[in-house]
Amino acid sequence: MGLVLYDVKAKYQDPYFSEIIYGIESELLDQECILDFTFEVQDIFNFNLFGDMNESDLGVICIGPLKHDFINELNKRVPFVISVGGIPKLEMDYVTVDFRHAAMQAVQYLVDLGHRNIAFIGGSSQVGMPIDQEERFYGYKEAMELNHLKIVPEWVQDGCFDLIKSYEAMKKILNTQSPPSAVFTASDKMAFGAYKAIGEYGLSIPHDISVVSFDNVEMSEFINPPLTTVQVHKEEMGRIAVKLLLQRMEGGIPLPLISYLPTKLIVRSSCTEKSELKKI
Repeated sequence: MGLVLYDVKAKYQDPYFSEIIYGIESELLDQECILDFTFEVQDIFNFNLFGDMNESDLGVICIGPLKHDFINELNKRVPFVISVGGIPKLEMDYVTVDFRHAAMQAVQYLVDLGHRNIAFIGGSSQVGMPIDQEERFYGYKEAMELNHLKIVPEWVQDGCFDLIKSYEAMKKILNTQSPPSAVFTASDKMAFGAYKAIGEYGLSIPHDISVVSFDNVEMSEFINPPLTTVQVHKEEMGRIAVKLLLQRMEGGIPLPLISYLPTKLIVRSSCTEKSELKKI
């Protein structure tokens, strides 16, 4: 059994991916199975990984929203492939969440607090979707349009799911002529970068800018102020992916299956009503 990441370092450095992989590894141990390899997308086809393996025992779990052409190529070489956290658009097995709907709920929460000027920091990668095609951006866009709110292009920035780049993205937003009263970030990691930029500009969260995010990693509860964010059951995603893959290998599932895990907005102290805001 194999594991594919768009960045192997994410296994060790990113709290979102590390929790998913912990679930995968824990469930594999419980099922007395072996994880044979972990590879980056860019490298997986550069090695003869599958040549000496018994195809009937070979399954691959892909983590993250990978490009469809990569998944298609992998499906040609591997009999059993499951996507964890991907966007269900191919005839294969997925364990994921409804990123678009959850993002809509997060932005709607800001709207319900009275915010009308809402920025977005999203993420793109070399092997994933560009920012304006990512599901959380679509959720942000749809919530704004449903509430007849204007999307300011300068307030939509690519943080690349990276601390430093999200920090720079937030600075670009704050340098606009009229900064927003709230920002939605597509991951907690990017929210942490935004926090730093907001603080360096002498602004306060939430009294100057409200922040809502996505993932609910462990650290989000302990930063100051605690971060309002969408909870994703990351460990459970990994465990369910293993169970689904094993059932697929045993012939217990005749058709492609999509498993959507529930999400929930965890309200903490990083947002406040617009009427309570100071002028920036």
